[in-house]
Amino acid sequence: MNPHDLDNALKIQSKTFTNSENILFLSVIYQALLDITESEVEDQVTSITAIRREATNWFFASIGVTSENFEFVCDYAGLKPSRVREFAAYVVNSDTKDEARKKLNLIWKGTKDV
Repeated sequence: MNPHDLDNALKIQSKTFTNSENILFLSVIYQALLDITESEVEDQVTSITAIRREATNWFFASIGVTSENFEFVCDYAGLKPSRVREFAAYVVNSDTKDEARKKLNLIWKGTKDV
C-alpha cells in the first residue's frame, strides 16, 4: 500500500463500480473506513468509541462471524479481503488520517452520484 492508493481509487471509482450492488457493498467498506479513522477526542461520546472499536474488529477479525461478514462484503464489492485489510491497516497507521478521511469522503460522494 502507498499514499497514492486513495488517489487511484478516486480515478477508477466512477468507471469500475457502476453496478448498484457493488456500490452498496463499497459504501459499507467506505463507512467502516471513516468510522475507524474518526479522531479520538477527550470526553468523547461512548457510542463513537464503540463504533470505532466495532469497525476495527470488523476489518481485523481473522475468524468467526465478523470475519465471514467482512469477507462477504468485500467479495460482493468486488475486492479482495486481504487487500482491503492491508489498506485499512495502512490508513489506520497513517500519520495523515485526516487527509485519508477527506479522500474517502470524496469517493463516498462520487458513488452516490453514479
